[in-house]
Amino acid sequence: MPSAARRGVRYERTQFGTAMAAATILGLVVAGFVTTGVSRATLEAVPWLPWALYGVLALAFLMFGWMRVVVDARAVRAIMGIGLVRKSVGIADIRRADVVRTRVWWGWGVHWTPAGWLYNVSGRRAVRLELASERPVMIGTGDPRGLHEAIEAARAEVPRHP
Repeated sequence: MPSAARRGVRYERTQFGTAMAAATILGLVVAGFVTTGVSRATLEAVPWLPWALYGVLALAFLMFGWMRVVVDARAVRAIMGIGLVRKSVGIADIRRADVVRTRVWWGWGVHWTPAGWLYNVSGRRAVRLELASERPVMIGTGDPRGLHEAIEAARAEVPRHP
């Protein structure tokens, strides 16, 4: 497999979602208490119910528990968890990139905010990308300066059309 430098990757960082992990553990504990309180008749009727509950919590963590951000000469990619949820933005489509601080109530995950789409698994720091073809996107990171610098360096090499 080629090294990151040979593939043209300028920046790559994986951020672990500590709050997501804590919420998943708390959810599993609560689910354990809930399932112990379910009547025997219910468990006999739907024996898969506790496993379904645990499975949903585990799947949520696998989908949103961490995020890898990659910047190369062509795109900025945010890949959440096992990769089912992802966002790719072409470098040529980026009109502006700014380091921002997200609001507490915007939380974590993937969702629309008043400042644009947010892809975030931990913390409140992000890089907001204003795009030519769609609404703004914010990519959460524990290294906002490094991500911003990598994006700006990639943008500097993209030919601009008048």
